[in-house]
Amino acid sequence: MPGQFSPPVRVSLGRAGNVAHAVTSPEKAAEILLTDWPTNWTKKHLAARKAVLQSMESAFTVGTLTRARKAFADAADEAGILLSEPPKSVAREGFKKNWPKGGKIRSVSGP
Repeated sequence: MPGQFSPPVRVSLGRAGNVAHAVTSPEKAAEILLTDWPTNWTKKHLAARKAVLQSMESAFTVGTLTRARKAFADAADEAGILLSEPPKSVAREGFKKNWPKGGKIRSVSGP
């Protein structure tokens, strides 16, 4: 999809850093950089703001999107909010394997 980060940059925000965001676009990155940034602004933060703005102004070329994504990820890493791996499932191993055919759960009659 044009104008998207691929792969998304995952960051943790919120008071306790417990809200994960998958940043998929320069617009979302700009919103976070301007309104939700958890630390003081640094050179990397300002470089990310410039790169994100440039990507939004240049009709989302591959080069500007790549630079914006990298600059945003670098600034997020420096701020300590970059999440490196996608979330793991909380379901136990083999859970889906034991799922009933057709995906329907049968009701169990009680005594």
